[in-house]
Order: sequence, then structure tokens, then C-alpha cells
Amino acid sequence: MLTSIMDTTTDPPRLLIEQPPHDEAEAALLAKLTETLTITGPLSDLRDLAPDVRRLFPGPDYLVGCGGAHVWLHRVADSQRLAIIR
Repeated sequence: MLTSIMDTTTDPPRLLIEQPPHDEAEAALLAKLTETLTITGPLSDLRDLAPDVRRLFPGPDYLVGCGGAHVWLHRVADSQRLAIIR
């Protein structure tokens, strides 16, 4: 039985940063993303957040992908995920 599934209708989205920022500019962007999520209420579909994440972390330096229950963020030059929103 799965016990850690997020109920997207009652829980606000959470940012999980998986790598340290490369520099102060990236740290500031991650802080802005954290702030954005703080004021975001519960969402039934996290794909609605993807445009905001793409505005903060635009290509060609970053890749943002999404599904209904998550948004992921990669640096283009790095195979490891930078962060995920669940």
C-alpha cells in the first residue's frame, strides 16, 4: 500500500531541490521559485505551474518538464535533476 501519495486537492506543491545551486544567480532563482510556491494554493494538476517555472528558468540553459503530479527542472548541461515540484 502506498502511504506517501500527495493529495493535490488539499496539499500545496512542494519544491525538492536535489543539487546545490551553481552560483548566487541560480540560488536567487530557486529562492524565487520557493517564494512562488509559498503563495500557490493546492492544485489538482501541477502542469499549471510549468509556465511559471519556465519563466524563471528559461532555455537554453534549463529544461522544465511536467506531468499532472510533478514538475521537474534540469540544467541542460547536467544529467542530474536540479529540482522537482510535487
